[in-house]
Amino acid sequence: TAAVAALRDAFSMGSRAPCLAMPTGSGKTVCFAYIASEGAKKGTRVLILVHRRELLLQASKALRELGVAHGIIAPNYPLTTAQVRVASVQTLVRRLQHTAPPNLVIVDEAHHATAGSWRAVRNAWPGALWLGVTATPARLDGTGLGEVFDRLILGPSMKSLVADGFLAPCDVYAPPLVVDMSGVKTSMGDYDRHEVVTRVDRAAITGDCVDHYLRLTPGRSGIVFCASVDHARHVADAFSAAGVPSEPIDGKMSDTDRDGVLARLKSGAVRVLTSCELVSEGFDLPEVEVAILLRPTQSLTVFLQ
Repeated sequence: TAAVAALRDAFSMGSRAPCLAMPTGSGKTVCFAYIASEGAKKGTRVLILVHRRELLLQASKALRELGVAHGIIAPNYPLTTAQVRVASVQTLVRRLQHTAPPNLVIVDEAHHATAGSWRAVRNAWPGALWLGVTATPARLDGTGLGEVFDRLILGPSMKSLVADGFLAPCDVYAPPLVVDMSGVKTSMGDYDRHEVVTRVDRAAITGDCVDHYLRLTPGRSGIVFCASVDHARHVADAFSAAGVPSEPIDGKMSDTDRDGVLARLKSGAVRVLTSCELVSEGFDLPEVEVAILLRPTQSLTVFLQ
């Protein structure tokens, strides 16, 4: 409520593109779905912009729960003239000429908003108001977000949300085995991906990870964040060999296969999911209790997400 009120104040004071920063898990999707709902009641044409299928489905679900009729702009969906729309940015860029201009564009995971596809949307509708939402208002490459957003609104902190019972507290374990990252090059504000893989995709490190899971969180539902698709597959194989049902997930899988893996994780048939980036932003599955970080990073954004 306070975050929405702060955004209203920002718009009323002349802001044309405020950005709301709230921690992961704090309810950003609910906030912007509510804003879209209120805008629709006043005749505002709202476009919600996402960059992944999972985020598109989550935004659509939040709108449905609020009773907001909406259309979807994404592959395999028909053209829509709905007042509220949820759009995959990649599809929208290809359909700009066939899309009615919005009054308000809401950008989920707004730290991506300076990239090329988002810029094309801004250029197409320069008169629209923009609203960004993100847990991490910073680009990996150090680029500022000021070319898109003109005001930063801070929501509640992670610490206060934990204290008030809205986010689960977490225990953090750091094993004695430290990956040697000395001499690894930096690219775009983070460790070079190929060099990271050579340091972490090793049997000793993977085995150490499995041993710690079995000792600290046996049987708990978890996600392992890996450095590459092959690394994710190797880690899944190691967990399965240790008797822990595990599957990898990656962007090359079909939507049906990806949905199947996530359904099995939700049901408990899969205990450990291994992934490279696919479930790193905006992923929402409350059944997950354990996060295992096997991708060393220099980026606070990557770590927080």
